[in-house]
Amino acid sequence: MATMSLQAAYDQARSYLEANKVEQAIGVAQHILEHFPESLEAHRILGEAYLAGRQFEQAEAAFARVLRADPEDIPAHVGLGITFERQGKLDHAVAEFEQALEVRPDMPELRSQLLRLYTDIWGSEGATLRLSRPGLARLYAKGHMLPQAIQEYRGVIEEQPERFDARVGLAEALWRNQQEQQAAEVCSEILALRPDVLKANLLLGYIKLASGDPDGERFWRQAQQLDPYQHVARTLFETLPDLPAPDVQIPAWDETLWAERRAREEAERRAAQAAVAAAAVVAVEQEPERLAPAWGPAEEVSVADQGSFDADDLLASLLAMEPPLPTERGVDLDTSSGVVPFSLEDIDGPTQSGAAAPAEPDLEPFSLADLGLSEEEIAQLRAEPEPLSPPPAVALPATLAEAPVEDLAAAEAPPAEPELTPFSLEELGLSPEEIAQLEAAAGEAAAEAPPAEPELTPFSLEELGLSPEEIAQ
Repeated sequence: MATMSLQAAYDQARSYLEANKVEQAIGVAQHILEHFPESLEAHRILGEAYLAGRQFEQAEAAFARVLRADPEDIPAHVGLGITFERQGKLDHAVAEFEQALEVRPDMPELRSQLLRLYTDIWGSEGATLRLSRPGLARLYAKGHMLPQAIQEYRGVIEEQPERFDARVGLAEALWRNQQEQQAAEVCSEILALRPDVLKANLLLGYIKLASGDPDGERFWRQAQQLDPYQHVARTLFETLPDLPAPDVQIPAWDETLWAERRAREEAERRAAQAAVAAAAVVAVEQEPERLAPAWGPAEEVSVADQGSFDADDLLASLLAMEPPLPTERGVDLDTSSGVVPFSLEDIDGPTQSGAAAPAEPDLEPFSLADLGLSEEEIAQLRAEPEPLSPPPAVALPATLAEAPVEDLAAAEAPPAEPELTPFSLEELGLSPEEIAQLEAAAGEAAAEAPPAEPELTPFSLEELGLSPEEIAQ
């Protein structure tokens, strides 16, 4: 049987990708994983092929598999970010590009892509790159300011325990700062949660082997399965442990056999679909009554009725639609934005199931400020006109904005029957001369009147000597 090196298989898969032969690239990557199921390079190529074929769910799973073992892998972050963006998950895409930029802040391509995403989400005004705390920790580590890097990494882990890239960065910073015992403890904590983290296996295996502990070999072997050519190990250590490298020869990939097997699988898939469809038809013929609606035959609908729009029917159809939820609550739900699915029971409470409705909530008084009135409008409301008579006594609060609605209603209500006060002739707009004439005429009338009850006759304002303008006033 012909064989090929693992690197040759990697190159063959990538050549298919460059030629836009997506299915062949997927076939080669899957062939590699049959012999090296932990190979991160094969999973990365598989993710790229799925992404090129617009199989986004499979691409997301492949890239996530790489990042689970190597959370500092920049190509996997970029590939996953592009996958999220093409699915419309821009917030997830931003998070992946941000983590990639934290690892390599000197890459202009990452900066430009992240600025483009910021512009798409928040506009040009919000397109500003900011240094995150994990990014600051990595800058400290690259600048050999290891104590500062360790402090920042610990702060990130305390705030975001799910950031395994920060845990890996902390372990490496501790090891480079010659704090090997603390580095080994952090690596053990990481591997207790994720046994396949590449750099944690490398660091713990190296520390144990260097101290003469043979238990370090199993960690080193696990790292070799993830990275058969030990690229990451060579970037970390100047000399590698004296352990044999894995055999990187695999059977050659036969495209003809692959095409035949793919054709058989496609035929089997179609046969299975046809069998399912035939079984469904038989079931319908044997038990047609199951399809009959309980409310009777459907009524014919005219073309005019089909064109009409009924909001009640639309609302009923929307309420009847219930999106499928995962078997385990919260497994596949996307809650990073803060939005979670809800049901009508969350809105209406137990009344949906027939239980008693909850008691009406106690109403609390509100102020004019709660109504959205400005300070000027509240001041205008405070400046009440002077009433004709004193209003009934109402105990008002210190400020009108603090007054309950009931007190405001009592304060603004008019008095039942106000007391009338006499008015003077000046209030009618008469001049002093006219008032004197009226008083003189009234005095003469009083002097000439007999003591007995006089017979009063009506008089007009003209008889008083008033002009038409004065009468109109």
